[in-house]
Parts: sequence; C-alpha cells; structure tokens
Amino acid sequence: MAFSGAVLCGGASRRMGRDKALLVIDGVTMAARVADALWAAGAQEVYAVGGDAAGLGSHGLVVVPDDDAGAGPFAATLTALRVAVAPVVLVVSCDLSHPDPMAMAATVAALEASATGVVLAVPMVAGHRQWTHAAWRVEALPVLVKARARGVGSVKRAAEDVSSIDLHGIPPAALADADTPADLPRIPRGEGSVREMDVPEIDVTELAKQRNLGAPLIDVREDDEYAEARVPGALHIPLALVGERMSEVPTEGTVYVICARGGRSAKAVEHYRAQGIDAVNVAGGTLGWIDAGLPTLSGDETSPG
Repeated sequence: MAFSGAVLCGGASRRMGRDKALLVIDGVTMAARVADALWAAGAQEVYAVGGDAAGLGSHGLVVVPDDDAGAGPFAATLTALRVAVAPVVLVVSCDLSHPDPMAMAATVAALEASATGVVLAVPMVAGHRQWTHAAWRVEALPVLVKARARGVGSVKRAAEDVSSIDLHGIPPAALADADTPADLPRIPRGEGSVREMDVPEIDVTELAKQRNLGAPLIDVREDDEYAEARVPGALHIPLALVGERMSEVPTEGTVYVICARGGRSAKAVEHYRAQGIDAVNVAGGTLGWIDAGLPTLSGDETSPG
C-alpha cells in the first residue's frame, strides 16, 4: 500500500527541557531518525508537521506548518491528512526512542488488510492505544474535521466517530517515546553516541554471482513492487512480516536481502543478524539490478521460482 509518513514535531517538550525534534542522537536529530524509519518502511513521502521549520529543514526534512500550531496531536493529525499525497498516512511522533520500520510497515499493513470502511489502525500496548503511531485513511478527514468543529480536542475522542482496528503484537519498544532525558536511548560507557548495528553489503553484480551459486535471496518489498519486477527466485517476505516469518529463513550459510534501493532491506538484515542469521544487504536493490540489465520476473507469483 502506498502511504505518506507524517512526523509530528510541534510538541512543547517541557519535560525534556529542549526541542525533542532537534535533539541529536548519534549525529541525527530525533525527527530525522523517525523520518528515516518511515522511508525505510516504504513511505511514498515523508514530512514533518509543525515545529521549528528552519531547524528541521536544515536537517533535510520537508516541513508542513501545523494548521493550528500548539493545539496538540489531533490538530496536527488533521494537517497531516490534509496535505498527504497517498491514500493512507502513518502519523508518528518525533520522539520515538527506537523508531522501527518493521513496526511502521506492520501498522500500515494492518490497515490495508482491514475490512471495508475501516479507516484507522492503532497499535496497542498494555491495553492502551498508541495514537501517535497510527495509520489513517485520508477519507477519514471530513469526519475528523467535523469533530474538531464540535470542539473535540483529542485523537482519542475523535476516533470514536470512525471505524478502527486495534493492532496487537507490535514490540512495545518500537512504540515507546522519550518524554524526559532519562527516556533517551542508553549507550555503553565510553562511547559517544548510540550506534546502529553494522550491516554488511554487496552490490548487484556480486549478488548475481552468488545467485548463480544457489545463494538464497529474500525480497522485503510490498506485493505490488514484487509483482512488477523482481530478481528471479527471490522469496517474498514483506518487511512488515519479517518478524512473523522467521521459520522460512535459512539458518545455515549466508542469506541475501533486497528491497527497492537498500533501505528497507538494511533494516531486515539488522533484524535477521540480531537473531543469529548471517544476513547481507544488497546495496542498490532491485532497481540497481534492473539498471544493470540483469534478468527479472514479473507477475503475482509469491513463492520462490
């Protein structure tokens, strides 16, 4: 499913003591970390809503002014839906401690798989809905605008007017936010920043050699991308389902992982390597494979060929 990613950046950050959106973790602002995760999850576009436009823009974010600055997440959500290009918007807070592309993709996928008329998918943690990690269909906007006009000021109350589903199984860590300095990601003593896991990579030329030797390949793109063009024989496991389909991944030898350009597959490789699997990312991805003139398949086949 095509979706837009909106990062809510207009909070007051009183308990943090400074603008959370521009707080730097490992050389990257918190807002940019969330934006990067949205891109890796497959967003068609990513933009920040509200906040310090100059500061956020200097870190590479596209900024949309909040229609009602300072009015809270519900008003910002309305802005996010109003400007979206895609039919679905994943609205997330800038202060996620550990933004997770797989959790984001899973939230969007849950909405895609929902019944007709459902316009909202919300992850649940300990019985509480995580309103600032929710996927919305843009078609909900008129109903939400009416709720706002009636004086409704919260996402929770406005959501009572629409059909929604609760999403279970998202790791709580992927939904946790950082309200105070104590909530920020911890780092080992002696290191200066939070470090991401090293992700080994090969290019598409090397992948072609390894495929000729029978090496397994996993494609973590969405169904429509996989059907349009894929590396022959690639096993299709969308990023949102990587955690659920671990049993399908070989545990002996090296496993190669591919997406469109290499962002989503890098996140899948991190997950696989954390589980003890020798996974390697394909830099350049399927588009690089096509650009190199290497053979592809197309169609709706979803199993190795």
